[in-house]
Amino acid sequence: MCNLIDNLTAGGTYGTGGAPLSQSDPGYYNLRWYLVSNDRNLLSQMYCEMGLIQTLVDQPVDDAFALGFELKSGQLEANDIEEVYKYFEDHKVNQAIGQAFKWCRLYGGGGVLVAVPIGKPDDPLDLTRIKPDTPIEFIATDMWELYQQKLNIPGDLAPFTDADEYYDYYSQRVHKSRVCTIKGKEPPSFVRPRLRGWGMSELEKMVRPINAYYKNGNVVYELLDEAKVDVYRLKGLNAALATAGGSNTVRQRVQMSNMLKNYNHALTMDSTDEYDQKVMNFSGLDAMAQQNHNDVAANMKMPQTKIFGQSAAGFNSGEDDIENYNSTLRSEIQAKAKHLYMTMVKIACQQLFGMIPDDLQISFPPLRILSAEGEEKVKDSQMERLIKAQAAGLISPLDAKKAINADSLIGTEIDETDETFQLEPEEPDAKKEEKKNSIMKRLFRRK
Repeated sequence: MCNLIDNLTAGGTYGTGGAPLSQSDPGYYNLRWYLVSNDRNLLSQMYCEMGLIQTLVDQPVDDAFALGFELKSGQLEANDIEEVYKYFEDHKVNQAIGQAFKWCRLYGGGGVLVAVPIGKPDDPLDLTRIKPDTPIEFIATDMWELYQQKLNIPGDLAPFTDADEYYDYYSQRVHKSRVCTIKGKEPPSFVRPRLRGWGMSELEKMVRPINAYYKNGNVVYELLDEAKVDVYRLKGLNAALATAGGSNTVRQRVQMSNMLKNYNHALTMDSTDEYDQKVMNFSGLDAMAQQNHNDVAANMKMPQTKIFGQSAAGFNSGEDDIENYNSTLRSEIQAKAKHLYMTMVKIACQQLFGMIPDDLQISFPPLRILSAEGEEKVKDSQMERLIKAQAAGLISPLDAKKAINADSLIGTEIDETDETFQLEPEEPDAKKEEKKNSIMKRLFRRK
């Protein structure tokens, strides 16, 4: 009876030695029951020392923002939009947003602090007070640099809510309007209080595959030391070891043999001694390594070409993997970045133009990059479409010139003031009237 009780309490069933598939015990046993998102020291050290961790954290962010962003507004001219782009470059806004997203993926939260000398840091930020000469700096921060003022107050069941107004940035009280925060993946409500209102680190789901990946590497490294073993069968070995100084004699003899082993030397031994070499077979290790690569890529939803520089052979050309990866970047990174870019664009417009347009639209270019041949085909199609539209009278030659220059369809800029340039030679007025009269006659005949 005792053995039966012990077996049942250990998660097994009598006579089977393990938990049945219908039980949840294996799920309990395979969980660690703590969150690495709360271990700042571990995550920081892993990011510094492990190249795989840096790739998993940085690569998706770099790919998502590699092509920048697109700004549209009916109240801004093309030159004004170019000034906004230049403002982002001069103030390193894109770098700050990208770094904040990297900290968000690593720790589960981050943000961009707008450091501007308008009022006190704990006063709400009034964007209308920003002038052209106002110094502004955009600082990327992680969640551990933004402590909430109401954190750990006794009796407070909601330590981090949108109603809280202040952060503590290195003992400096900062109003929330001066910080644009980013949260990681939303945890379930049962776990949410443990994360103090922030999200989960992307490495939370990667503990098991990363451990398996590095464990496989460590095993291979240890096996390399044991890949080749020399076996010496020495006559009288046991008797020699029993005498004084016998161990040193045997050691010297083996060392001398090992020193002589060379393609240019001969190994001399007694006729009664034997020498053999055992070589270990490493078959199956490459399959284990490939499985580890698959697990890491599957958990991060990234193609292996982005993580390890090579794809799994024998499946497809990689196009489907890249498409799935791009959709993940659009939904998990670019979608979260729109509110950050919108806030930064408003600040840029206020400082550059003294006003904030009310019809600002933020979008991101397609992540799929065409080949040189594909780009030329697209340009040919655009050029043909413009020629047909201008020939049909849908657009004027001036509009066609502007479209050609805007999309860089040809290798040089077209002088839009040159009236001699025509995409299609216009017909003389007499021919136009003749064609018009001919069409009218045919219509009357049909009636």
